[in-house]
Amino acid sequence: MEGKELYQYKHENLMKAMDRAGADYVPSIVGSSCSEVAWTGQKVTDIIFEPEKYAKAMTDVFGQMWVDGNSFSGTLFTQNVENNLRPVQNLWGPDGITPEHVQLPYMEADEYDELAKDPNRFVSEILLPRKYPKLFEDREYAKKMIKIVAEDKAYCFGVLTPLVSKYMSEKYGITDIADFSVNFSNPMDTIFDNLRGFKGSLLDVRRHPDKVKKACDALWEQVNVPRFRPVNKFPYACHMTHIAPYLSPKVFREIYWPYEKQWIERQAAGGSRVWIMMEGSWARVWDLFKEVPKDSCILHVDDDEIELAKKEIGDYQIIEGGMKIVKTLTGTPESIRDETKRIIDICAPGEGFLFSTDKAWIGPKDVNQNLIDCYNFAHEYSKKG
Repeated sequence: MEGKELYQYKHENLMKAMDRAGADYVPSIVGSSCSEVAWTGQKVTDIIFEPEKYAKAMTDVFGQMWVDGNSFSGTLFTQNVENNLRPVQNLWGPDGITPEHVQLPYMEADEYDELAKDPNRFVSEILLPRKYPKLFEDREYAKKMIKIVAEDKAYCFGVLTPLVSKYMSEKYGITDIADFSVNFSNPMDTIFDNLRGFKGSLLDVRRHPDKVKKACDALWEQVNVPRFRPVNKFPYACHMTHIAPYLSPKVFREIYWPYEKQWIERQAAGGSRVWIMMEGSWARVWDLFKEVPKDSCILHVDDDEIELAKKEIGDYQIIEGGMKIVKTLTGTPESIRDETKRIIDICAPGEGFLFSTDKAWIGPKDVNQNLIDCYNFAHEYSKKG
């Protein structure tokens, strides 16, 4: 099979698996930055401004590797921003493959009241001048920088991402399951990622949780709610979580979960689902996902053990994951096959399971022959009959 026929075959089986409707085999999912480019012997930074060359390098491996669905694959930025704007939070590592993120918190601990009054004004009139003073001192410089950043975002999201998706679907029959244009950011993640950073956020929720909660409510009303669109049934809205695994169950329930729950319920009411990257460990709060409609979430399991996720939540929500990527980097072919069998034997019954690695393919060695053989074996082994 190839082309439309291959896409239809994979897509129908993928939907059956998520609907628990008699899939022929366990679908496999890719989630990556640009490790596939390294597999071709190239650097992202050398080819990123050649869209066709970049898309081909991002997808060539799928000519040898069975994959059914794509959660996310690609980059959110090019080196154009880091070459022009300082300070910069996202940049390419020395290997030209690995993306690096630098947290730059500029909000102070005593500014939550100001944030809660008007988040948009606080960012535009207080934080931005503090972080990028030259933007407010030199109009021509500001126009140049805004143009560079805007063009970079448009290029990554409007050119590269759609082109990679096109190569995936048309050449290899791979379905996009998540729509990153409908990417939810929990207010607590917004504070963690963009305002107070790792240390500040975790201190703040312990020292003055009421102020943090008030600011989160304001962010929800002024930032999140206005971005809601009519619910698309497919591909699904998505959420890359960050601070959640570092919160105590009590704080998670009080400050994080209320927004998450509303968003999931909204998508479910529109006949859709939410794909959630559960970065880190979430085992302490899995029970909360039984408060939202059944199979309204695809929960990507990261640090937690997939067999425990299957036992605790896998019959109520769709789970994704299973293979620890470190095992594909260090294990023998035999040990990887044995682990793949074990995962599928535990997680496939009852369906609602998508096979993938726990971590995204980010480093230059993440896509390797062990990984390719693992995915191909998972497909063959999980076939019925």
